[in-house]
Amino acid sequence: MEKLKVWIWRLLNYNKIHKPYAASSEERESLVIMKSIDTIDHILENNISISRFGDGEFQMMHHYLNNGDEKTFNVDSFQQYNQKLAMRLIDVFKSDTANHLVCIPYALKDSRVSRLGTRLFWEREWNFRKQFLQKLNLNRVFGDTNFTRFYLDRLDILNYPEYISKLKEIWDNRNILIIEGEYSRLGVNNDLFSNANSIQRVLCPAINAFEKYDEILSSMKNQSKDKLVLIALGHTATVLAYDICLLGNQALDIGHIDVEYEWYKIKAKSKVRIPNKYVNEVKEGRMTEDIEDQLYKSQIIKVIN
Repeated sequence: MEKLKVWIWRLLNYNKIHKPYAASSEERESLVIMKSIDTIDHILENNISISRFGDGEFQMMHHYLNNGDEKTFNVDSFQQYNQKLAMRLIDVFKSDTANHLVCIPYALKDSRVSRLGTRLFWEREWNFRKQFLQKLNLNRVFGDTNFTRFYLDRLDILNYPEYISKLKEIWDNRNILIIEGEYSRLGVNNDLFSNANSIQRVLCPAINAFEKYDEILSSMKNQSKDKLVLIALGHTATVLAYDICLLGNQALDIGHIDVEYEWYKIKAKSKVRIPNKYVNEVKEGRMTEDIEDQLYKSQIIKVIN
C-alpha cells in the first residue's frame, strides 16, 4: 500500500518536479545546508564531529512526535522503532554543541543535485516532513547528509576521483577506530582507508544495534583522544557520533560510504549486492557470512553481540 501511495504521488507531481525550477520555494531557498564538498571542507578545516539525518531518522522522529507506538511502525529492516532512540535523535538534531555538526540532505533545499527518481523521493520527503522539521528548528547551518553518498543517483559530482581524494583526506595518516555492523566490513577488499595510519574495529549487531548502545559507547573507554572514530551503524550512528564527540574524540557518522565506493569501482548503474558485505538496501545483499581475511580479523578489538 505504501509503495502504491508513493507511485501515485510521483505520477501526480512528475510534471511539476521535472521542470528545472518548479520545486523551489522561499522557505526551501532559505535553508542553509552546505553542499557535499563544502561539508568535507568544513570537517577538514575544523576537525568537527558529524551526525547525519536522512529519511530513516526523520521517519522515526516524526512517528514519535505523532505519539506513535512501537507495535505499528517499522523504520528499516536493520532497526526497529525504538522510542528512546527516537527521543535521542530529536535531542541530537536540536543540539548546538561546539565541534559537532548536524547534517540533513542538501536535496531538501534543492533536489536538482539528484537524478530524477531520487529527486522525486526528496520532493516527497520535503512535502511530508517540512512542518515536522520546522518545529525542530531549521534556522541554522547544516552539513549535507549525503556527502558520503557520492556516486549513485547524483548529478552534481562530476569528478569522482577528485571527490574521493578529498574524502580520504579526512583520515589521512590518522589512527582510526571503525564502529560498524558485524558484516559491514568498511574498507575490506578495497583501498578506501589505505592512507590511514592504523585501523581498529568494534563490531556491533547488524540489526537493532541500539539495544546494545551502552555497551557500544563504553567501548570508547581508554581510547586515545586523538583517535578518529568512524561509525556505520544506521540510526544508532547518528546518536553515537554526538555522544563520542562529548567524550572528546572526533566522530563521524559515515554510513554507506564504503558501499558507494564499491558501486563506484564497478560502475554500478543501480544498487547491487557487494560480495562479503551487508548491503541493507539490496534484499539479496543482506549477507551474514564469515570471511577469512586475517588483516581484517586482526583489526577487531571488540565484538558486541
